[in-house]
Amino acid sequence: MNDSRCSFIKTTVIGGLVVIVPLSLIVLIFGDLFFTLVDLSRPVAVHFPFNELVNTIIVSLLSVIAIFFICFITGLVVRTSWGVAGKDWFERSLLNRLPMYSTFKNLTHRFIGEEGTQFSPAEIDLHDSGCTVLGAIVEELDDGRFVVFIPVTPAATVGQVCLVPKNRVKRLNASLGATINSITEWGIGSKDLVETKPI
Repeated sequence: MNDSRCSFIKTTVIGGLVVIVPLSLIVLIFGDLFFTLVDLSRPVAVHFPFNELVNTIIVSLLSVIAIFFICFITGLVVRTSWGVAGKDWFERSLLNRLPMYSTFKNLTHRFIGEEGTQFSPAEIDLHDSGCTVLGAIVEELDDGRFVVFIPVTPAATVGQVCLVPKNRVKRLNASLGATINSITEWGIGSKDLVETKPI
């Protein structure tokens, strides 16, 4: 029992770190970029014909737009042959050495469906008992079984990986985002997910 509790605590903490560490880095980087842009914009803001509060709001909005524009331009650049080569070099030289980066990258690709790898939401009868659980199809094996991920409520990044016969899995006619939201909210909204479609 103690081993089971320790294992649960360990996997839950690791699952939390997988989410918190990358998000913290993103918040830190974009936060610094935002405040840097705000500081750079202040000399221009003093010439706006508004009061200080309105000027601050305008500068903040302009900074957010600038960040969006920077991300958009960066996205365009990395689509070029030079950009792809540079991105690959940067990942090999630095990013792949960062803890959790590869995990976060692969998970992100799965969630956004890059290159056809998106998790497919499903209703899964794990034990052929009629009692089903919400989860996601990770991939299909050569023998016809599915590799499925069963999240734990409310931490959707923590759960079990199971191999399940195809006839015990029903794809959900719902988006992955809606399914994850239902799982993290203790099943609220499940009635909108359970319309199924053939595999």
